[in-house]
Amino acid sequence: MGTAAIGIPLLRRCDSLWEVTGIITAPDRPMGRGKRLKPTPVKEAGLELGIEVYQPSDVNSHESIQWCRERNPEAFVLFAYGQILTNTLLGIPRWALNVHPSLLPRYRGAAPIQRAIMAGENETGISIIQMEPRVDAGGILAQEPLPIDPEDTYGDLAEHVSRAAPYLVEKALTGLKDRSLIPRPQPEQGITSAPRIRKEERIITWEEPVTSIHNRIRALSPTPLAYTWFRHKRLEIVRSQIADLEGSGKPGTLVSESGMLMVQCGVGFLEVLILKPEGKKEMDSQAFVNGYRPSENDILGYKH
Repeated sequence: MGTAAIGIPLLRRCDSLWEVTGIITAPDRPMGRGKRLKPTPVKEAGLELGIEVYQPSDVNSHESIQWCRERNPEAFVLFAYGQILTNTLLGIPRWALNVHPSLLPRYRGAAPIQRAIMAGENETGISIIQMEPRVDAGGILAQEPLPIDPEDTYGDLAEHVSRAAPYLVEKALTGLKDRSLIPRPQPEQGITSAPRIRKEERIITWEEPVTSIHNRIRALSPTPLAYTWFRHKRLEIVRSQIADLEGSGKPGTLVSESGMLMVQCGVGFLEVLILKPEGKKEMDSQAFVNGYRPSENDILGYKH
């Protein structure tokens, strides 16, 4: 069970080790200007592998439960699917495993990677847990820490998680089958939450310290992207770094030197490396400076 591309390496590994009797993923969604239906990344990968794909709008519906029972699976493996499974559904297989990209019980919820980066953490991890109706609260079967480099984005870290998850799931299922592995209850201490990213969290507040702004940009790249306003239009920032520069100007003030683009923050300066003006493709700071000729009279973050 999965939807996002982060789960594709795990799907392929499961298919190489065992018989995958079916894939459950989200329904196709209308995308782009033409609103053409687009399949999920997991559906596309599953069809390439020749595996049957099922796309219920409600995974806990009677029809969905019947579909799962007919396939008589020994295990469910869930990774970035997007729906919560009820006890009825969880009672079908012998084991039901969930891949969660954090060191549980920290960062339970829908956006663990983004929230860890946003909080300035230098480490996260992967937890393979036995599923239960309470979100991300099941017993731990396997865990592995992952470092967060200072410049890692959400996309960078998701790729690390995607590569490491198949090994951990293989370890967990093998241990369950040979009875060498028993789920370990999660501690009640240290529980933190990782709720979905809200629309308003994408807006950059330049009065914040540069570290907070840089972490927000990293956490929201490559999607949905943090943004500000430049000359009354939206300006999304894809990559940044903390600049070795001091000043006490108005937050949001632009400083352009030798093609580099710096922005005054509440404390410190942010160097913008890659950005995306409204209606345009991504570009580096040099291209932006050459094309838009920003001056210190341009203050980011104010839409009139």
